[in-house]
Amino acid sequence: MKILAIETSCDETAIAIIDGAREKRKPRFDILAQVVASQIAVHRPWGGVVPNLAKREHQKNLVPLLLQVLKEAQKDLRFKKDNPRMYESKILNLKSILEREPELLEQFQKHISKLPRPDIDSIVVTQGPGLEPALWVGVNFARALSALWGIPLVGINHMEGHIAIALLQESNGNRKAQSSNPKKIIKPKKPKATSYTLNAVRYPAIALLVSGGHTEIVLIKKTGVYEIVGETRDDAVGEAFDKVALMLGLSYPGGPEISREAEHESRIMNHELRIKLPRPMMNSKDLDFSFSGLKTAVLYLVRDLKNQGADIKKIRPTIAREFQDAAVEVLTKKTLRAIKDYKARTFILGGGVAANKALRGRLSQEIEQNFPRTTYYLPPPTLTGDNALMIATAAYLHELATPKSKKPKQLPSWKTMRPEANLRIDTLPNRL
Repeated sequence: MKILAIETSCDETAIAIIDGAREKRKPRFDILAQVVASQIAVHRPWGGVVPNLAKREHQKNLVPLLLQVLKEAQKDLRFKKDNPRMYESKILNLKSILEREPELLEQFQKHISKLPRPDIDSIVVTQGPGLEPALWVGVNFARALSALWGIPLVGINHMEGHIAIALLQESNGNRKAQSSNPKKIIKPKKPKATSYTLNAVRYPAIALLVSGGHTEIVLIKKTGVYEIVGETRDDAVGEAFDKVALMLGLSYPGGPEISREAEHESRIMNHELRIKLPRPMMNSKDLDFSFSGLKTAVLYLVRDLKNQGADIKKIRPTIAREFQDAAVEVLTKKTLRAIKDYKARTFILGGGVAANKALRGRLSQEIEQNFPRTTYYLPPPTLTGDNALMIATAAYLHELATPKSKKPKQLPSWKTMRPEANLRIDTLPNRL
């Protein structure tokens, strides 16, 4: 089955095409093409993502990216030209769909509308959660392709994609060796394979999803069936990393900057400055989080140190290290409690903050020591950010998990699909 995936939930424009085997027992797919266009340079001067700028960049990027992936995958695709008499009616549909994105419509009509139809089985797109202006561009682009080519359209939950990507295993044998416990699987740092199998999940499973917009613990009962059992009550941990980085004079995005400063502190071991930041809600009886207090504590600390005449740049590594330690400690303790409470047989880490070395190392160590029978999966650091491959993988898993008898006779039409900025992972039906 060939799947064309589109991702525009925030500040990455991404498109991928995969070709998956229809074998439930041995799930495997080939990546025919994938590309990601980052907007970091656009948003860095503003210290964070500006929704309208993200929307503008998505409009610029989508058509060139689609042309690129179609070119890369052309040897694996077959193309069919439609009846010319159908062209005019389809153009009217395109104008209606893309009326909010005039720049995208112009590019679409010029470069895409007369292309022969590729033998894609389904078009999948991030329906939510995310920034609404950004989501609209991707959803409308997918709707236009579905209307033009007559290919079924499917909405995918962005957070589900972060879970799915952690299950990938290179099928060319280049993976790092497993740990002494054969149930422990850690992904390579720089995956180069174009073919992947998917690791099996033993249920129940627990996922920790950490990003700039989300911090949640998800109970996975089976493929596509989720329950959020813990979440942040205010700021996401990724947002806290970004804001603390700005307080310390570091650039956006803050996660990698904080991590680098923290690693520097571990080398210089500055014992002259003793800092202890709070661990909010670490010992609460529930599985929820709060990071606004930790962020505020850093704000006051930096203010007080400046008033005392301290050079923040010199002590920045120490502050960054303590902030990171506090965040990682809270995330780890809550995750371990969830694994214990729900007797999880599998743990999955996902989201942009999953690239953090300290978090990956702490979770791996604690799970091996405290839950030796629990399998854990960590995504390759290069695939923790937003990408279309994760959306395609989630769609592929749904396709394999849904029996033909239970598949809807008619998928949501391009006429009715809309983005849902606040879409929760536990509200999507178990379907493709």
